Amino acid sequence: MGSGQKTDNQLWNVQVSIAKGAAKMSQPSLAKLHHEVLEELGKPPSQELIDYFLTLIDIPEKEVQAYYRYIGKEKGNLNRDNREAAPDDLIKKIAHDDAPSVLKFRQAYVQLYKADPSEEIIKCFLREAQGTAKTSVEKGENQLHLNYADSVARSPQPTVLKLRKGFINQFGFPPSEEITKYFLKAILDSPTVGEDSEELEAKINFAQTVAKGLISTVLQFRQAYKKVYGEQPTPEIIDVFIKSLPRN
Repeated sequence: MGSGQKTDNQLWNVQVSIAKGAAKMSQPSLAKLHHEVLEELGKPPSQELIDYFLTLIDIPEKEVQAYYRYIGKEKGNLNRDNREAAPDDLIKKIAHDDAPSVLKFRQAYVQLYKADPSEEIIKCFLREAQGTAKTSVEKGENQLHLNYADSVARSPQPTVLKLRKGFINQFGFPPSEEITKYFLKAILDSPTVGEDSEELEAKINFAQTVAKGLISTVLQFRQAYKKVYGEQPTPEIIDVFIKSLPRN
């Protein structure tokens, strides 16, 4: 029993030594103490050591509370290989910024925790930033597709076939259903369309209506359309009919 108490006292003396060393560092902080104890002992500082450290230096209450939030996150993320807590809020804030960078993240981290981020925390930031960049690229690509559909819709004699051929030539694959629908709507809204917008809208509504149970094949649709309008349906009207058919 006496031997155990001696071991405890030796361990405490080591912790005190670490705390004193951390207190003498440039811009001493609880975060620096935390990392020093982790590195030396493989576990976070105890509450007793934190209290002792706070008697050595004067740390603002706001910083103390920020540190307790920090270790609160850590308790929920401990694993065998990583005992550090990734500051999720700060990572997301910088990663989702207009121009995220490791330098910007490092500066913000040092300002908040008074210590440099570890390699693992920087990796967490890079993963988040790369995910954000991928999402931004996808959104940007989709906008390019919409812009192209809009330009075709405002060109002379716009058709779905014209959109499809041009789209494949431009992007290497056919337009999605979303792009095609946007294209048809853009035709209706286009002030340069050769046909009266109300008439075109009526034809599109006709195609959508008969597709919902009245007619089931393109041949039947062509025949019904010609009876009503005295002409064959255009490729885009046929496309509207096909896309409006019930899907079993």
